[in-house]
Amino acid sequence: MGSPKALLPYRGSTFLATVLEACRAVGMERRIVALGEDASNIMQEVDLRGVDVVVNPDPDTGPLRSLQLALGCVVNHPVEAVLVWHVDRPHISIGVVEALLEQFRSGGAAIVAPAFSGRRGHPVVFGRAVFEELLGTPIERGARAVVHADPSRVAVVEVADPAVVEDVNTPDAYRELLRRAEGLSASPRRPGSPPP
Repeated sequence: MGSPKALLPYRGSTFLATVLEACRAVGMERRIVALGEDASNIMQEVDLRGVDVVVNPDPDTGPLRSLQLALGCVVNHPVEAVLVWHVDRPHISIGVVEALLEQFRSGGAAIVAPAFSGRRGHPVVFGRAVFEELLGTPIERGARAVVHADPSRVAVVEVADPAVVEDVNTPDAYRELLRRAEGLSASPRRPGSPPP
């Protein structure tokens, strides 16, 4: 992308600030940001007061290592679950997050994932029942190995938001996201809800 995705401008904010605000809006008691090689730059540019920050010293190890570092902040605390939200999807609607959390609280599944048109996406809720498994999974296998280990403990919530399966990983994808966001700028939002 030519610059840290966390700092890309999006609807008057940045990718990272948008995700953090959405988490705050749905009542997340604790927010943890896992950063990589651009950590110092991101910490200077984004207001991270009240947010726990962990730095992955070797981001090339992949996202599971960052998740393991974040889990280290909560594994010994009374936390029911973690919601893992990749920063390159700031446009996921707050309604999707609420649906995932509601499914986790009411359904008894250890893992809850969204799907759009039958295709699974992100963010994903991991319950405490799989924390130790996530911490013990080899980095090269990724969190997906935990998700696929036992399908019976995974609840999939079908949603109408295609953002759950859209990565913003290229300049073209970013330009398309901004083009669509301009069309949404006049759309009414619930009071207190972050931009889509």
